[in-house]
Amino acid sequence: MIGPGVISAARGTSRRWLAVAILATLAMALVTSGPTSRADDALPTAAAVKSLLDGVRDDLDAERPGAARDRFVKAIDALTTLVGAEPPPAAARGLLDRARTLRDDLELQGVEVDAIVLPTLPRAAAKPKGESAAKPGKGPVGTARKGGGGKPTGPGVKGPASTAVSFVEQVAPILVRHCGGCHVAGRRGDFQFTSYDTLMKTGMVQKGAGADSRLVEVIRTGDMPRGGGKVAPDECALLVTWINEGAVFDGADPLVSLQNPGATVAASASPAGAVKLEPGDVSFAFEVAPVLVKQCGGCHDAMQPDGNLSMVSLESLLRGGANGAPIVAGEGAASLLVRKLKGRDIDGQPMPLGKTPLSAEVIATIEKWVDQGGKLDLLTAQTPLATVAAAGRARSLSHADLLVARFEATDEVWRRAIADEEPLVVTRGDLRLVGNVPEARLESLADLAEKAMGEVAETLGTTGGPLVKGGIVLIVFDKPYDYSDFWVNVLGDERPKGLTGKAGVNGDVVYGALVAPAVDSAADRADAMAAIAEEVAAAAFLARGTPDWFAAGAGRAVALKVAAKSTLAKEWRSQAGERLHRMRRPAVVVEGMGGPADDAAVGGAFLAAVSGGGSRLKAILSELDAEAPFEAAFASVFQGSPPAVFEAWLAREGKKRGGNAGR
Repeated sequence: MIGPGVISAARGTSRRWLAVAILATLAMALVTSGPTSRADDALPTAAAVKSLLDGVRDDLDAERPGAARDRFVKAIDALTTLVGAEPPPAAARGLLDRARTLRDDLELQGVEVDAIVLPTLPRAAAKPKGESAAKPGKGPVGTARKGGGGKPTGPGVKGPASTAVSFVEQVAPILVRHCGGCHVAGRRGDFQFTSYDTLMKTGMVQKGAGADSRLVEVIRTGDMPRGGGKVAPDECALLVTWINEGAVFDGADPLVSLQNPGATVAASASPAGAVKLEPGDVSFAFEVAPVLVKQCGGCHDAMQPDGNLSMVSLESLLRGGANGAPIVAGEGAASLLVRKLKGRDIDGQPMPLGKTPLSAEVIATIEKWVDQGGKLDLLTAQTPLATVAAAGRARSLSHADLLVARFEATDEVWRRAIADEEPLVVTRGDLRLVGNVPEARLESLADLAEKAMGEVAETLGTTGGPLVKGGIVLIVFDKPYDYSDFWVNVLGDERPKGLTGKAGVNGDVVYGALVAPAVDSAADRADAMAAIAEEVAAAAFLARGTPDWFAAGAGRAVALKVAAKSTLAKEWRSQAGERLHRMRRPAVVVEGMGGPADDAAVGGAFLAAVSGGGSRLKAILSELDAEAPFEAAFASVFQGSPPAVFEAWLAREGKKRGGNAGR
């Protein structure tokens, strides 16, 4: 009989012989294959990288963010090796683009991806001097502008005579064709550029750096335009050439609409801002905007409006359409809008088309508003008319009545965000929490929110009355991808990277929407207090008609004061400096052209520094409650315009840092 010890020894001997045989085989393979074979064997294939990226997508769809990150790291390691090949395979660029998209999706699900660095493809070798990608007259990039000998004409043209690209004749039509419905006539995702001037203020174009400009980047990655109708390669090349030549404007006035960039803008084309009404004045917000929203919105919205006349905002209305300007300030009876509503002295059909004609009383009110100069009394000319109309209702209703209307309207916002999930609701006085988190967690968040609302009210000096007339709604999402759905379904845009909360106004609802913060420990609750205070404070300013950038910055500044010692507050302070340093032109924030993350980080640092410990934010809130327009209130409290005060702060920051605060 053979004992267990003999069997064990025999197995050990077999393993040793097997190991020796394997090593011998490997050694022989290495000797016969040589170094070239080893390098080839180590190089991953494009198909292998694609398989890894497919796995990342599967993990994300199955809600396995941890597994998705681990697989993504492996995919990037393999992709880095693939991109480093000489030359890189043709599939490398497509795989890189897909990896960028997955990296964004991972971040949106709360996965930490900052340490994962994507490789970059080496730049193509420079062409010999004198050789160009396209010769003049051989396609769009080299097409000479109109004029003798191909020389550019019009004021301000500085590009080379033989290759200068015309903004008016070539660039603007591309932007209108591919971006017009969402970002020229409309303000989708709260982003709009209506003219050359506003386009340049967005920071999307970096003069002299076509390939590095954000405008070109979002086109080349396929991120824009959305919904089909991609920008053709030759059109993209033309945009790059225009930017490389200095992004020159060759029209008469950089403030005119991109839809007619060669025109001269009328002095009264767009109100400078909201004004305080005199007794007897017609309120645009309360009496005119609601009529336009109800009667005209279906035909004259942002997407392919009838007669090319968009009524998304007062600015788009005043800009006019195919039949010219619909309003002549001070001349109600002569204005096309009034004549269309009356059905007199017009070509074509009276308005509203296919609906019951407006009453003589309503038309008379609109005519009187035009006679009085077409004044704007709330918010801005760029604000969607539905929001302006809601602000008019809010001013006319009592606090109690508005509270009921606002809380009821929240149901519709939730259904648009997540149609197939019934939320839990917790109400605490002027505050309502709506969310899909477990009940106990929502109750804990409600406790923190109630406390945060009280501290924000104390900071802003509103303890004698409601922080916000009609109350505030906090919309709380259990998962990051729920919050991403809110952005897509309610705000009509992709959720910006790294953003977990943003206040807003949607019709009658003044809200703060955020991914539900943890409440398990004392540190968690301190961070949750900071996050909630930011949303509540920002909502308080938005409800009073401030621009988004100011509300976001003020919300962050107040939260930094309310929860100064929280870990989140410390992260915010650190992130502000880093983000400011990375920005090419930080002033886009106060010009209203920064993104939501920049508005909060940079705007928050700015307002925290200049607000005098919160006293100036308290003062500006008081001015706004007295119905002062925002620009006037800001100038009164801060003794200067937002850009001027911001630039002064930026200069001080630069000195403290021993150089420029931003690039």
